[in-house]
Amino acid sequence: MGIPSHSEFKQGWTLLLITLIGTTTSASYIPLYSFGPLAQDLSTALNVSLSDIQKIITFNFVGIAIGSQLAGWLVERYNPRHIILCSLLFYAASYTLLGTVELSTTIVYLLYFLIPIVGCGALIVSWTHLVCQRFEKQRGLALAITLSGSGVASTLAPLLLSMVVGTEHWQQGFYILAALPALTLVICFFALPKPSKRKPVTDKHRPRETSYLAPGISYLQALKTRHLWTMLASFTLVAFVIVTMITNTVPILVHKGLNQSQATMLFSVFGVSLIIGRLSSGYFLDRYSGPVVAFIALLLPTLGCLIFYLTSTNTGLMVLAIGLVGAAAGAEFDILAYLVSRYFGLRAYAKIFGALSGTITLGSGMSPFIYGPILDSAGGYSTLLLVCAIAAAIGSSLMLSLGAYPQSPQLKTGS
Repeated sequence: MGIPSHSEFKQGWTLLLITLIGTTTSASYIPLYSFGPLAQDLSTALNVSLSDIQKIITFNFVGIAIGSQLAGWLVERYNPRHIILCSLLFYAASYTLLGTVELSTTIVYLLYFLIPIVGCGALIVSWTHLVCQRFEKQRGLALAITLSGSGVASTLAPLLLSMVVGTEHWQQGFYILAALPALTLVICFFALPKPSKRKPVTDKHRPRETSYLAPGISYLQALKTRHLWTMLASFTLVAFVIVTMITNTVPILVHKGLNQSQATMLFSVFGVSLIIGRLSSGYFLDRYSGPVVAFIALLLPTLGCLIFYLTSTNTGLMVLAIGLVGAAAGAEFDILAYLVSRYFGLRAYAKIFGALSGTITLGSGMSPFIYGPILDSAGGYSTLLLVCAIAAAIGSSLMLSLGAYPQSPQLKTGS
């Protein structure tokens, strides 16, 4: 018999709060959203151009791709609590090291690459795994609340760093960033559920801790399904568009005649729309077909890019375009996590989601190598906007080919 949805939130609100805090301070988001405020100081300290300093994000995204798959492997074999606590410790230590040592290009690139690897248990793979294990009837909304931490991170990181960036003490900003996972470590140590005791088993029949009894298919079985490869293609295309728009929206606005301050102010709409998009997608996923919700949400960047392409000075329309891209950015990984749990079950959820999210992150991290030549050859943003509009349209349309959720007994949950 299924669990009433209101009981899920009544019994699981503590876990939901922990995963929200975990996502807010996650190694998936803090390095990305803290990079902008630190970029100028890093550029000066390392004596490299602002364009070259952008490579830090590429190194970080490669690290996230590796860390996500590592997290999926670890969570499937050991208790998530242990993985999370150890990862938060190493994650905080890495930022502390950045605040302590004399910085060089090699050290900065290396540590930004290593942070999501040594802190793999603090990536969204672990937090969504906990949510999927606990919530069934309102899993979409629960995932949306948890992953709304990315919107909080996009606001929190720049706000905290504003106290030190641009001053001679800017490197202390890394201590501030180290304090975030350290605080989460303390909260998780006292509040995260401890592992249940089980009898020892042979390696041949080794359980997967929290997931070995869960319904679903194995990782290798998932690799043989068209659903996995459809999701990979779809979300990679849309992620490419979202990352491209995140890094180029302010320059596009400046190109259209706004000054830097006005463009930055308009872009602040992105964070708000990200949270709205995430919560809205979670609400609709619990009530309507996942592929249809995914198609509509992932089509939003196409509309945003076309608005940017067609409008020149209409501020209201540009705000709408930013909001559409932000809403899609918010919904993206929430939808992916939900679809993975519904199409493949929970047996190997962490491993499958880790592989998909890691590969998608790696693909989107390569976006500068794609849009850079387009910008250079076109001499403007019009061609890039059209390319992004088409890519998002193709990616979102692929969602409609997924079909209904599998009905085989091994994938049914909540019964």
